[in-house]
Amino acid sequence: MDEPISQVEVIPQNALTFKLCEDNIKLLAVFEPSEDRIALDVEAIKEMLVQQGLSELFLDKKMLARLAQQYNSATTGFVMEIGGRQDGECTIRISKDRMIAWLTLTPPLGGAAVTLKEIHQSLEEKGIVSGIMVAEIEAAVREGRATDQIIAQGLHPVPGIDAQFHCLMPEVKERRPQIDERGVANYRDLGELVVVEKGDVLMRRMPPSTGEEGYDIMGQVLASKAGNDTPFASGLKGVEFAPEDTDLLLASIIGQPVLVPNGVVVSPTINVPLVDITSGNLSFEGTINIKGDVQEGMKIYAAEDIFVGGTVEAAEIEAGGNIVIKGGVIGNSEPGDGSTPVFGARIVAKGSVSVRFAENASIEAGTDIIIEEYSMNNQLTALNQILVGKSGGKKGHIMGGTASAMILVKAASIGSSAGIKTNVHAGLNPHIYEQLNGLKRGIEANEKEQENIKKIITFVQNNPEKDKDGLLDKAHRTLEKLTSDFTRYNADLDSLQAEMAFAEDAKVIVERAVYSDTEIQIGNQIWRTIEERGKGVFQIIDGEINFSYM
Repeated sequence: MDEPISQVEVIPQNALTFKLCEDNIKLLAVFEPSEDRIALDVEAIKEMLVQQGLSELFLDKKMLARLAQQYNSATTGFVMEIGGRQDGECTIRISKDRMIAWLTLTPPLGGAAVTLKEIHQSLEEKGIVSGIMVAEIEAAVREGRATDQIIAQGLHPVPGIDAQFHCLMPEVKERRPQIDERGVANYRDLGELVVVEKGDVLMRRMPPSTGEEGYDIMGQVLASKAGNDTPFASGLKGVEFAPEDTDLLLASIIGQPVLVPNGVVVSPTINVPLVDITSGNLSFEGTINIKGDVQEGMKIYAAEDIFVGGTVEAAEIEAGGNIVIKGGVIGNSEPGDGSTPVFGARIVAKGSVSVRFAENASIEAGTDIIIEEYSMNNQLTALNQILVGKSGGKKGHIMGGTASAMILVKAASIGSSAGIKTNVHAGLNPHIYEQLNGLKRGIEANEKEQENIKKIITFVQNNPEKDKDGLLDKAHRTLEKLTSDFTRYNADLDSLQAEMAFAEDAKVIVERAVYSDTEIQIGNQIWRTIEERGKGVFQIIDGEINFSYM
C-alpha cells in the first residue's frame, strides 16, 4: 500500500512508527526493517498508540490484527492504514405513524462532534416541523451522545365526550340491582319512597363535545372524533322538556322518579293512610305508598313498587317492582292438598321483597328476599338469595317452613331447639322445583285413578248385566284419557328435571347454629341434621353436601 508520507515527527520503536496523512484524517502504520525488531501483539500496538497520543482516533480492529501479523513476519518495509479521525454521527428515526422521532448521537473519535445546527438541519431534511423538543436536543448535544432519545412527538387527537345524562335528584335510585363483589344483587338498602311534584327538575343532558385536533411531527393535522350525540330515550312517561331547553327534563305529573337508560320516568304514585275495608282493595298501574297497615283479607296490586309503612296481616300483595314492608307480615296457614299448606298472607314481587319479620306467609321474589329479624313457618321462594338477619347480629332466625333460593340462603340460625321441622333449598330453580312436586303429585293421583277405573272395567266385564248407560264404554274412554295424561305428565317431568339448573357455588350459610330436624338440600343432594351444629357453610364438594365450620 503506497501512501505519501508526510514530514511529521515519528518515534522509532521496534522499527514501527505511526503518523497521520497529509489530510490529517487517515492514521498510518510505517514499518522499516530493523535487526533489533521485537515481536508485538495487538495490545502492545495499542499501548504504543497511547504513548503517541493517537488512541482517541478510530482504530480498525481487523487492521490492527493484520498489522501485528504482518509486522512480525515482514522482511521489507510497508505502510498500512489502521484507522483515522471520525466525526460524530447523527441518526434520526421516525415511527410508522409519524408521531415520534428518535435521535441517536454517536460521539466523535478524534473528529468533530455533531452540532445543534446539524441536528436541526437533519430534522428539516426529514420534514419534521412539529412537536420538536428543543430542550431534549440541546441536552443530547451537551452530553455528546444519545441512543433512541425522543426529540419530537406529535399530539394525538382527543375524542369528544359522548352525551352525558346527569340526574339532578341524588336520592333517586336506579331500577336495577346493585351488584356486590360476589356478583350477587343486594336489595337490603332500598331507602324511602321519593315523590316529585309537577315541574320538579329531574335530569340534565350534556351535549357531546367535538374533541380536540392533534398533529403528527410532519405538521399534518389529525382530526378528532366527536362524541356520540345520544338523545333522551324515547317514550319517557311522566316527564317533559323545560320550556326553551330540550336538554332539561322536568316532571309532568306527581309520582315516583325512576332512573332508566338515558332518562327518567315518573311513575304515578298514590298515597293512602292504610288499606282496610273502608279503602277497599287497590289496583294501580304505578307505585302505591301505604303509610300504615294492611289489614286481613285485603288485596293490593301495583305495576311498580309497593311501600308499606306498617304491618301486613293475612293479605295478598303483588308488585311488578319491589315490595318494602317496614313492619312485619303476620298471616295464617291451613292444611292444603297433600303436604303444602295454604297461606292467608301472600307477598309476590318481580323484584325484591324486604320485611322486618314474617310469620305464616308465602313470600315470593324475582330477585331477593330480605328479612331483618326472623322467619317463622313461612314459604320463602327467591330466584337469587334469601337473607335473614344482618351479619354479626343476634337476630336472623329461620324457624319452620321452607326457604328456597338459587344462589344463597343465609341466616343466623336455621331450625330451633324445639325441633321444628325446617327445610332449606339452594342451587335449583324454586319455581321448577314447585312444578316438579306438582307433577309428581299429579302422576300419583293419575295412577290411583287408573287403578280405580281398571277395577270398574274388570267388574263390568265380569258382570255384563251391570253395564248400564254405556258404563263400560265410558270407563274405557276415561282410562284412555288417563293413560294419555300419564304419558304427558312423565314427558313434562323429564323436561323439568333436565331444566333444573344446579348452581355450583350455591351455599347455605349459618352464622350461629343449625338445629336438629333441619333438612338442607343443595341441588339434588340432601343433608338431614340429627344434632345441633355451630356456625358454618353447607356447599357441594365432590358431588356431595359438605358442612365446614366457619
